[in-house]
Parts: sequence; structure tokens; C-alpha cells
Amino acid sequence: MPGKSAHGSSREQGVSAIDAYLPLHRALARLEAERNRDPAPLMAEYPIPYGLSVGTLRAGDWASSVPDLLVAEGRLGVRLGEEPAHARAEFERCVAEACAEDPWLREHPAVVTWPGGQFASGALPDGHPLADVVRDARVDAVGDGKPRVRGATYGSDLRLYAGAGIPTLQFGPGDIAVAHSAREQVSVREVVDAARTLVPVILRTVGTR
Repeated sequence: MPGKSAHGSSREQGVSAIDAYLPLHRALARLEAERNRDPAPLMAEYPIPYGLSVGTLRAGDWASSVPDLLVAEGRLGVRLGEEPAHARAEFERCVAEACAEDPWLREHPAVVTWPGGQFASGALPDGHPLADVVRDARVDAVGDGKPRVRGATYGSDLRLYAGAGIPTLQFGPGDIAVAHSAREQVSVREVVDAARTLVPVILRTVGTR
């Protein structure tokens, strides 16, 4: 995000990259709202199934100067069944339209790049018996009722198996709320319950081949 540098004592001679970013931030909030209308049933219970989050902002070299560059980095959620290229195109179109509506950004548009990991969506095919096999095994092994099936708002390796045509679902111990944090943990009881569930799943699916 470009700005125009100037000394803070004469800031009217510059253009703050922070100020220039603000209309883009508002446009991205609108894009997130649009992308979360009518989510797939598996994702409907989440307040924001496909989050668009700006995680870092870096701008300025000195407190007494007008910053001439801002770098924003974040995360764009891919909708269930959506090609990542489509999600990227929607994002880039949103940024381009916001720049076109702003006098400064019209002549100095923001540049969008796509570094870091990129995750496609994935899902078990509708009606596939694997979901019932896992639910029944859980009931037989642990006896705490059938687990409900729902989507996840984060990326995982499920997408790789699904993309290769291998029916896949996620099941296991732990809580995503504490993943990748200082409190990351998985209870031994959950690990044992998961193992007691997965053993009959393996036996029952292998036996059906």
C-alpha cells in the first residue's frame, strides 16, 4: 500500500499509507460479509464460516514522518467447494474496485500478492458410509452418543486426500481453540477414546473391501 513520505511537521505535504489503507479495510469487511452469506449447511453454525482476517500491519520508519508504505498480511477463508483461484479473484477484484473509488489509490493502487500456505476446501461425498461407520464406532467404544458432523473453518490435509479422490473425514482428539498457542494440549483421555474408536473403524472398513 503506497503513500507519500513527508516530515511529521509538514504532514500535509505527504500522504499517509495508513490513511490510504482505511478504505481498503472497510472494503474487505464488506467482502467478508458477502462471502459469508448463505454458507453451506456443514458451515452454517459458525458466526463467520469463511473468515477474512488482517493479522499484521507494518508501516513507517520513524514516528515523526508520514509513512510512505504499509504492508498488510492476512488470511482469506475459502468457501466449501470453492476453487482457491476463485477466492483469490474475488479478493483482487474487491481491492481493485476500492482503489478505483479512492482519489489517491486510483493513481497509486495497492499491490496484492499471495505468499505462504494456500489450502483448498475438501469434504466427504454426500451419503458416503464412512461418516456412519465412525459415528457407530464412537458410540460402541465410548458410549457418549453419536458425534455430530460439521465442517471446519481451518485448513487441513483433508483437502489433499479429497483432491486425490480418497473419501476422507476428520476425527480425533483435541480442541482447535488451543491449537498453535501457548496452551496447546490434548488430554490423555481424549487420545485413548479416539484410539478406541479408530480401531473398530479400521477393522470394519477393511472388512468391507
